[in-house]
Amino acid sequence: MSRRTALTTIAAPAAALAAAAALAAGAFASAAPGVSAQAASAVTDNGATLSATVDPAGQATTYAFEYGTSDHYSVQTAVQSAGAGTQPAQVSAQLSGLQAGTTYHYRVIATNAGGTATGSDATFKTAGIAPPQATLPQPATGAATGLGVDSATLDGTVNTTGLPAGETETYYFQLGPSQPYALQTPAQTVKATGGLIAVKALASGLASMQTFHYRLVVLDEDGESSAGPDETFSTLPRERLHPARVEMSASPRFHRGLPDRVTVSGRMVPPAGMSEAIACRGYFDITFRVGHEIAVQSLRAGIHKDCTFSLPVVFHERGRLMGGRVTVHVLFAGNRFLHRLEAPPQTIQVG
Repeated sequence: MSRRTALTTIAAPAAALAAAAALAAGAFASAAPGVSAQAASAVTDNGATLSATVDPAGQATTYAFEYGTSDHYSVQTAVQSAGAGTQPAQVSAQLSGLQAGTTYHYRVIATNAGGTATGSDATFKTAGIAPPQATLPQPATGAATGLGVDSATLDGTVNTTGLPAGETETYYFQLGPSQPYALQTPAQTVKATGGLIAVKALASGLASMQTFHYRLVVLDEDGESSAGPDETFSTLPRERLHPARVEMSASPRFHRGLPDRVTVSGRMVPPAGMSEAIACRGYFDITFRVGHEIAVQSLRAGIHKDCTFSLPVVFHERGRLMGGRVTVHVLFAGNRFLHRLEAPPQTIQVG
């Protein structure tokens, strides 16, 4: 199986990098942009003009059009600025190199510090007679590995089944803090084998502790493109941080019947700017104490993907409870990225 690997450096337009830097710095706007697509115009056998209105909502806003022969939108126009006004702005993009007699799907997508807005799917058909339908390579976006504070290795596969052996396929990864993708890895090539080909690229120079969207794009020898699904990864923090807080509750607060059942649940709140994908790792230590020293039970609960936990506890012997007033202590034990932190203790009555 043919496989080509290269370490690459991201390059992007200055406006796109500025938008990415604003997001990485934690900027937040009160409103995402508004978008409204218009019908395609000046449609020929190999080109068209796409138009839309973008309302920046008073924030620096970028936009792009996504298009392709399906609603997977395998091609994206260059990211452009829509300004920072408070009124809708007219934007457009000219497409070229299209196939004759072919229906294309397209949409506009805009982003600012307040979020991302995506227009509805629309279509147009180029003039002329469509060429014979060719088999396109089918990309699949894979996992991001080797995550670092400013880099990640992006993996994927290219399915070349049905393609002529030895045909050259070009691939690259699009990525950015949001869609539309502001960044792109340098293009690399592989030779079709009639099967699956593993590909990868190193994305570096990224902001730390930032979530990125990415996808694999492949071009055949005729310039026709296809894209894999959008995936996400998060870069790591440069140093261990302190959680914002740990919350805990024990229910019921009062119980009479044997066996005594108590459910302890809660969550760890990550520090601002840290994604749950990075923060929600580790476990919680749960300790039940009578008085200040006597631990009647110590347990461990795993942390869920949303940083929560829930653990049912059963006390079968009331003699150990010594009157039934039990203090519940919950400690988030920390992980590679976060320090330890304890929730305020809670006293319950059992037995």
